[in-house]
Amino acid sequence: MIEPRPSFEALHELGESTTNVANAWAGAEQYASRGLVEWVRRTVADDRTHAVRAALAALDLVHAGYPETGAQAPKKYIDDMIRSIRTWVENPSHNTKEAVRSSLDVTRQVHAWQTPTNIPHFWILEAVDHACLTVWSGERQSYIVPMDFATCASRSAACVYHALVAQGVPEENAAAKVVDAVTRSAT
Repeated sequence: MIEPRPSFEALHELGESTTNVANAWAGAEQYASRGLVEWVRRTVADDRTHAVRAALAALDLVHAGYPETGAQAPKKYIDDMIRSIRTWVENPSHNTKEAVRSSLDVTRQVHAWQTPTNIPHFWILEAVDHACLTVWSGERQSYIVPMDFATCASRSAACVYHALVAQGVPEENAAAKVVDAVTRSAT
């Protein structure tokens, strides 16, 4: 079930009311981003395919802006991961899930929220990695113990929100773009 389309103020209020230490995540420190995480989680609910489509729809807003050179990970990683995730959506088999899982680069040592400034490509990389986790979370034991797929998708969307803000998009507009993308992903 799609949650009603929230305004920026509603996301802020939702984030303020759902702040919970057990759900804390460094990528959602502000109320609006916390509210976005909660809204996406509720929107994709118990539908993994919708969760993955929502993460991809949000990624479509920013992934073309990932730099060809000079970024933390090569653009090829971003493009290949998105292609792999799209393949899973088209054919959600064990083999395509494993292809997505095995593509995740676990060697990164710095996350977007650990940098001194907001760098768009760091957030795009985080969004791609969380979209990857959305595909296989909860399916396999790993030293990376991902959250449930709805949380992974919501974190991917929040990273896209941060990437947009880091690119200079006003917070309210960035939130609206992500909400619209997630809403469109249900169809």
